Order: sequence, then structure tokens, then C-alpha cells
Amino acid sequence: MRPDGTPIKTLLWRTITPAILVLAVALGALVYNRLYDTILDGFSRKLIATSALTGALIDPADHDFLIRAAQVRAPAEAVEEMPQYRRNVEPMRRIRRELGLTYLYSQVLGGLKDVVYVLDSTEGEEHSLIGSEDELTPETRAGLRRTTTDGTIYVSPIEFQEQWGLLKTAAAPIRGQDGRIVATAGADVNISVIEVATQNALFASALIGVASLVASALVTFLIVRWVALPIEGLKADALRIAAGDRSPPARIAGPREVSRLREALEDLATHLIELMRRSWSDTLALDRARNAGRLEAALPPAAPVTLVADGAVRIVWTPKDDGLEARLEHRAMSLLAVRIAADPSLAAAWRDLAAPAHGELQELAA
Repeated sequence: MRPDGTPIKTLLWRTITPAILVLAVALGALVYNRLYDTILDGFSRKLIATSALTGALIDPADHDFLIRAAQVRAPAEAVEEMPQYRRNVEPMRRIRRELGLTYLYSQVLGGLKDVVYVLDSTEGEEHSLIGSEDELTPETRAGLRRTTTDGTIYVSPIEFQEQWGLLKTAAAPIRGQDGRIVATAGADVNISVIEVATQNALFASALIGVASLVASALVTFLIVRWVALPIEGLKADALRIAAGDRSPPARIAGPREVSRLREALEDLATHLIELMRRSWSDTLALDRARNAGRLEAALPPAAPVTLVADGAVRIVWTPKDDGLEARLEHRAMSLLAVRIAADPSLAAAWRDLAAPAHGELQELAA
């Protein structure tokens, strides 16, 4: 037996499902990239605002004093206990904690390495004492030079620093008592903080992807119900009509094309019913004409038949014509005459036994 082919529902699912998957993956990737860019832009804005605010909050006179202390390598622990250091570093510590930053500090270009730290809001093992020096990446070093030269705020990409790991940095100018830019205020965020936000973005992207898959699957299901089910119903009706059941197809909701197809199938069923009726009538007429011809050819011509002959009277049936009905009645009268001859008692009831329609009964004297 030949296979019936692939159902239209299967074809629709096979066609639409890959498109849904591609759309969901593309949408998730797009959302992730947009969220990731938004996260980085948000951290950049936070670092810019924090470094600029820190540079504006630092007292110029105190900072100039601390720069000189760092450059002459004064005892770091003693300097950090001085009022000039503590009244500037305490607000920085509160800012760092409130904003969730990794590092917040001030620095001066120079020294034996690239920069010399002045103020550092970090506490514990990662705290950089005043006068500590550090090496920077070439890009960050160039950015700090631009900041001290023209006062622009520098924002680095995510880059690896040997001592501190992966960081994103912003640096804003700090001015001295004479109004010149003498240092920079740095704000750093560690990549782990960005990764947490990125993981949240990835989770949001996954949720959006799953939601889009569910929504697309629901839309596909509705499309299948709206398109495939009416077509399958029409297919069943067409097979039913082809099998001999000529009742019209059921009315079902569906697209305009399906409705037109159903109307065409209904017209076809009506036409087939009319054609069958006409063919049946023609067949009956032909059968009747053929049978009549055969009967007429097999029967003898209609002729008068004597039903009763009892000596006093004679009952004779006389045909009106020589048609098929008259010939059939002639045969019936002939058989009745044989019965009456065999059983004379029936002769008295000849009026009840003989009721001619295509002939006449006559009573004749013997």
C-alpha cells in the first residue's frame, strides 16, 4: 500500500520550527549583546561620575601636602594617620562601598615606575600605602597623560593588570591649589563584578529566548489549528465523497482559501448527487425499455380469450390493443381460462377473478 504522504501538520512544524529556533537564538544573542553593551556603558558612566566626583571632593591643599609627603617618601603609616589624609580618604571609602566599586584612589604620574599612589580608599591587604608605586599598561599610561594634559576623563577597556587582575578604570583630573592638574582620581571595577552583571544579562537573555520559543510555538500551534485542521477536514470529506458518501462537507472555520475550497467541494458533491440521480433515472428507463422490448418479443400477440363456456353463455375477454400491457393481460386471461376449465366451480366467480384493464369482458350467448 502506498504511503499517504506527510501530514500537513508535520510539514508546518518541520518548516516553522527551525525558523523559530533560529529566531529565538538570534533574538537571545541580540538581547545579550545589547545588555552586555548596556552593562559596560553603565559601568563606564558610573566610573566616570565617581572619578570626577572624587576629584572634585578632594581638598587641593591637603592633596598637595600629601603629594609632597609621597614624593619625599615620608613614613606612610604616620602620614595616613594625619588629618589631611583621613578627612579626604573617609568620604572616598563611603563612596566606594555605596557604589560597589573595587578600588577608589588618587595617583600622580612619576616615580621609579609609572604612578605613585596618594590616597587609597581600599582597606586590608589590598590597601596601597601612600607613596606606593605601580606599573600601568601602555594604554592606561597614555590615557592618564592625556587627563593631566587636557583635563579629559579617561575610561579604559577591560584590561589585565599584573597586580590587580582584569579591571575597567576611569581617571579624572585633580587640581592643586594653583588650579593646575597635579594628579588623577582613579575608580576601578573588577571583572568579577561585571561578570555577575553579565551573568544576570545572560540569564535574562535565556529567559527572553525561552519566552520567544514558547510564544512562537503557541503561534505555530494556532497556525496549525487555523490552517492544517481545516485542510485535513476537507481531505477527509473529499475521500468520503470519493468513496460514495455524497453528503456535503461540514462547515468549519478557516482561512479564506480553505472556505473557497470547501465551497468548491460542496458544489462538486451537489453536482455528483445530481449526476447520480440523472444516471440512475436514465439507467432505470433503459432497463425498463429493454425489459419491455424483451417481454413484448417473448409474448404472443393479444387475442380474444374465452374464460367461461358453460353451454348457456360464453364469457370472452377482448383486448383493446396489441401493446405490452395488453399482451400481459392476454397471458393472464389465458392462465385464468385454464384454471376455470380445470375447476368449473370457479366459473361462477369470473367477475371477481377477472378485472381487465386493457381489454373488455363480453357475455355472449352459446
